[in-house]
Amino acid sequence: MAGRSMTAPTLLGADLIRTVVDAARHSPRNLQQAIGPSEVGHPCSRRIAYKVAGAPRTWTDADPWASIIGTAVHAWLAAAFAAENLVLDEPRWLVEQRVHPSSGLSGSCDLYDTHTDTVIDHKVVGSTTLADAKAHGPTPQYRIQVHTYGLGWERLGKQPREVAIAYWPRSGYLSGLYVWREPYDRSIADAALDRLSNISAAALSLDIVEHPERTALIPAAPSDSCSHCAYKSSAARDGGCPDTPRRQAPTSIPGVT
Repeated sequence: MAGRSMTAPTLLGADLIRTVVDAARHSPRNLQQAIGPSEVGHPCSRRIAYKVAGAPRTWTDADPWASIIGTAVHAWLAAAFAAENLVLDEPRWLVEQRVHPSSGLSGSCDLYDTHTDTVIDHKVVGSTTLADAKAHGPTPQYRIQVHTYGLGWERLGKQPREVAIAYWPRSGYLSGLYVWREPYDRSIADAALDRLSNISAAALSLDIVEHPERTALIPAAPSDSCSHCAYKSSAARDGGCPDTPRRQAPTSIPGVT
């Protein structure tokens, strides 16, 4: 149409993206300072050390859309299970309850099934992660997370019998849901908490915030997640990481600086 700028859609799109990214960067999840159960099983001790030491997040260019979708679906699922409790003769689901696996470590567990004493964690994933979970089971980080939640429930007086991870497909249909489960094993959570304690002690004794060069003394474990590590810039400055990810996340978002 005459008089309409051909560049308007691009400029508008950049404004839309910028607003969404800014909201994501300032969400409670991204501003959380304390380490949570979802992170204690991360394979990279150096990344955990940065987190527990309170080091500033130095890299935020990763596209947050997958995380935004995951957060939105988690909220919808929480509302759905809470609503079902209202029509049951006896509520079945404990939804988004805060658990404390150890002193100083807490997190909100997605779901606890009181009928089967199963701890459930929702994951909203893409096709590659879904296929990998079906073929090989969860990553060690996911597995440790759900067992750590189990310990939190145990400390609340529950007797979890199983842990489960519900892999909800980010695209496709509900028929693509995959549920992995195994018996609850407290020793898995205890081992993760012992590791966390050791990493925390090392980060404190090395005073890595004031002496960032000492971070190189803490082992790093390269993985796919290196490409979107929140401390990637610090790691490069402080002595480097063996950054060898198999897949690269986007390094920038159009219209966002």
